[in-house]
Amino acid sequence: MFNPLKALSGMGDMAKMAKVAMELKKKLEVLTFSVRESDIEITMNGNQEVQSISIGGIPNESAKRAINNVIKQSQQAAAGQMNEITKMMQ
Repeated sequence: MFNPLKALSGMGDMAKMAKVAMELKKKLEVLTFSVRESDIEITMNGNQEVQSISIGGIPNESAKRAINNVIKQSQQAAAGQMNEITKMMQ
């Protein structure tokens, strides 16, 4: 059964977790990963955001947007599944 007092007592923990998550996000933003495969080069940061894609030395903004969108969708789906698991554990 849901206990509102217990939920309120956990608010400090949630704020602490949010602060730690933001600090981690900032640390990951500065990491850069690049891969070159044939004539395709992709660079992304530690937050799994594609920074650039070039094909044959020509930047491809459409591919960059498409890949960032699909990554975001998969991250949202994973977060939703994690929320379900967390709810079952309470």
